[in-house]
Amino acid sequence: MLSACSGSSEKENTSPPGASGSSPASALEGGSPTEISILSIFYQKEPPAADNEILKEVEKRTNTKLDITWVTPNSFSEKVNVTLASGSMPDLTLVTDTGNAAFRAMAQQGAFWDLTELIKSYPNLMKFPDITFTNNLIDGRLYGVPRVRPTEGNAQPLIRTDWLKSLGLEMPKTVDELYAVMQAFKEKAPDGQDGTIGLSGYVNQDNMGQFGFIEDAFNGTSGKYKVVDGRLVDVTLEPSERQALEWFRKAYAEKLIPQDFALLKHDQAKDLVYAGRAGMFSDKPNQIPGMLQELQKAGQKDADLEWLPYLEGPNGKFASKGNGHFGMFVIPKTVPEEKMKKLLAFLDYGASDEGHELANYGRPGIEFNLADGSYELTDKAKNDPSFQFMQNIFMKFDKYANLGTGLPAAKLAEERKLIDEAAEASVTSPINGLTSETALTNGSDYSKKIQDMKTKVIMGDRSLEDWDKLVEQLKTDKTYLKINEEFNAAYQARANANP
Repeated sequence: MLSACSGSSEKENTSPPGASGSSPASALEGGSPTEISILSIFYQKEPPAADNEILKEVEKRTNTKLDITWVTPNSFSEKVNVTLASGSMPDLTLVTDTGNAAFRAMAQQGAFWDLTELIKSYPNLMKFPDITFTNNLIDGRLYGVPRVRPTEGNAQPLIRTDWLKSLGLEMPKTVDELYAVMQAFKEKAPDGQDGTIGLSGYVNQDNMGQFGFIEDAFNGTSGKYKVVDGRLVDVTLEPSERQALEWFRKAYAEKLIPQDFALLKHDQAKDLVYAGRAGMFSDKPNQIPGMLQELQKAGQKDADLEWLPYLEGPNGKFASKGNGHFGMFVIPKTVPEEKMKKLLAFLDYGASDEGHELANYGRPGIEFNLADGSYELTDKAKNDPSFQFMQNIFMKFDKYANLGTGLPAAKLAEERKLIDEAAEASVTSPINGLTSETALTNGSDYSKKIQDMKTKVIMGDRSLEDWDKLVEQLKTDKTYLKINEEFNAAYQARANANP
């Protein structure tokens, strides 16, 4: 299979700052610029103007003329669905929900270029880790260029280490030690405020949201399934899930977590940290520089944060491993073969050191300078509301990408060690890249029903015995059990295809 041919399991692809690396845009050189239409998501405050200097630099270096439709995250899925249904697609379309039944059906019917063999000719794309390719296969074939993401450095507790120091505490390593630190933060209130809590966070309508890392630590897996003796097991039905609920229920009763956690949004939960009312918040380590800036703006000059690389639960050390991608760019079969290869060359350039640098930091001496071997953005870059827009399209695999920018060299070195620690304990969701037809039609309703019970149990509105009754009902629910059966069949099929 493709991943086996890549010769990579999780190899690091980091080059010294300022290094141009290889520039694989030769297939685009010579002749008139290649016109490329793209549909992509963007997370910046606003999309770039047509005369944006970095956009023009991308076109210059790749000999292209780009026509990019930028769509906000809130409406992106709807835009993609409409585009796929229209039959009139741009040259490159980002599909973030690769488990979408309609999209998979189109791929199986030949609507997109099969890149399984073709992509092997593009060296920078082939530096992506195996998991990135495996989780994007449809019936063992690759129908797009994965939008690669680092696998390590995911949402774990960011802890106020200045609070730990003032209370004479060490960084927690287990779920019990974490609980004890939460108690200390509340009872001894390092900030001197009444109503201080240990851990801020929220739940979503269909999952444990920002509290998911604790649930996963108890279950020893990322998400809803884990592998036991070669088969997928739904942890909802396991005793470890009940243990997690007991932990949360006690934390809520002792007011160690927000009493309105079921109503909070992401920014509201994070604001409790900025206000000095919470000593922990689960997020990626790349949030540290920005959060420290906000804390200092709020007058907490001595504030410091550190990321906890793993948490030890009943099943041992656990950290969440990402699935290695966030969607992929597909090329419709209506694109001629010659141009399709130029599109691959374009994305391959984006996965090079030079392309990565341009997308993330801009141009040396203009958008960034190097300081002690680290990138330092200029005011021009900082004041550009669309800066780094191209990182939504150009991506290379970097094991340490979730550390972000803005850390001093010494701090960055320490954070990289934490990423390495996380890698030793990280576990990915075994159903990444798999589909269940029953889950597509009924899974959302079950997820909402289950999460509603979890939330009520935590808040004391329902008992743990009520949870037990729900579990017993699910164990005899044929439709619910069919989801597990279908995921298991898909899991075994993938395992047999990638021995």
